[in-house]
Amino acid sequence: MSGKLINNALVMYDRETRSLWSQFLSFSVQGEFEGTPLEPVPLILTTWDQWTKEHPDTVALRKPSSSARDQYDGYYASNDAGVIGEKIGDDRLPRKELVLGIGFDDGPKAFPHSELRETRVVNDEVAGEKVVANFQDESATALAFSRAVDGQELTFTLDDSGEREWLVDAETGTRWLPFTGQAVEGPLVGKTLQRVHAVNIFWFAWTDFYPDTELFGVS
Repeated sequence: MSGKLINNALVMYDRETRSLWSQFLSFSVQGEFEGTPLEPVPLILTTWDQWTKEHPDTVALRKPSSSARDQYDGYYASNDAGVIGEKIGDDRLPRKELVLGIGFDDGPKAFPHSELRETRVVNDEVAGEKVVANFQDESATALAFSRAVDGQELTFTLDDSGEREWLVDAETGTRWLPFTGQAVEGPLVGKTLQRVHAVNIFWFAWTDFYPDTELFGVS
């Protein structure tokens, strides 16, 4: 990291050209590659327990530390808006409410974790794309997938009646793994839902970049 910030979001640099890259905007903001976009890679904010349940052979890099305490515990618990403070105050949510942000410059929309925890599955359209947002309560994991599969638009519900949860589409009855988007039973078995570019982020950071954002479930 460069140590620089844009709206409280860290700025990276590459060692070859020393160009600066915004991790949130996903393009270079200064240097030889200024304006060059990065290819977004879907990520998951989840617990280690949830991740290893789905990927038991995972190898992890763990940095040595003299303390077992998370040095960011105090930051998460406080109501402070980062190092430089928030630029846009939006009291529709507490400033450190986590939201799942989708759409970005094409039409931003934020899904508060508190709302997703209640609804669990939301079929929606964001920036012209049919999406489904899903929240897994045990690990507080919020993910978004495209609802389009082989040209067909699907509508999802949650089946949590068994030992594990499933996403089930109304059109074919196929059962999908919520964490990976893989179809494991039904007519679409073998298909995988495409992850939508989305971020889990504090509300104050999302609104600093997108002050006119739409907000799901909150008037």
